[in-house]
Amino acid sequence: MNKTTKLITVLIFALAMTACKKDVKPPVDDNINDNNNDTVVVDTTPVRTDGLICCNPEDLNNPASLLSKRVVYFDYDQATIRSEFREILSLHARYLQENPSARMTVEGHADERGSREYNLALGEKRGYAVANLLRAQGAAVGQIAVVSYGEERPVETCSNDSCWSKNRRGVIVYTAE
Repeated sequence: MNKTTKLITVLIFALAMTACKKDVKPPVDDNINDNNNDTVVVDTTPVRTDGLICCNPEDLNNPASLLSKRVVYFDYDQATIRSEFREILSLHARYLQENPSARMTVEGHADERGSREYNLALGEKRGYAVANLLRAQGAAVGQIAVVSYGEERPVETCSNDSCWSKNRRGVIVYTAE
């Protein structure tokens, strides 16, 4: 099975899982008298059963939350999202889905190897790889913008594989929470 087929299979599975949302109905109390003027407040927030805790704007800055993780690293000369970052991106997609006014920019970066033009194109591919996965998992098209900085904004400036691996990245920047 080639990489494209595997990616499409994973995306279809992820989309199917997000589409299977169950509605939780509040419990009905038969002892409530309709003539009573007391107000009854019932929490109708859906209960999460998939293990992920989502999605309050406060979680974006909470170091204990996966939503505070906003960097996706890539292999050399690749724009394929590694499996270790899929849960993080799934949570960000859910946050965007549950907060329709939220907006983000995905910044694509590359290391210093290659021409400036090549690195800008590779950074753009990486940014779109992140954005497309977020959209496939339920984020709206208008919520995500992509920009490529190529090699222009390195995190590390030394010239070895350790530094280069930190510069091959996609960064999520929320512009509206």
